[in-house]
Amino acid sequence: MTPKAKVSATLRPELLREAQAITGTSNVSQLLEDALGALIERELEKRWLDANHDDDLPGEVRVDLSSVPWEE
Repeated sequence: MTPKAKVSATLRPELLREAQAITGTSNVSQLLEDALGALIERELEKRWLDANHDDDLPGEVRVDLSSVPWEE
């Protein structure tokens, strides 16, 4: 098992509740680990795309989810 670093974080309560509700986990450490992993992956993909421009790629595709009937 990889050793872990203990950190202190201050989060907006509503953001934490939303993340817990969406993911179905109440484990804050797991939420933060998953979020940091996703952030790192997104940033590395962005850097790669910036360095490897390809006119055949659509670039960043923005998805409009404003009309999706979200469950409350």
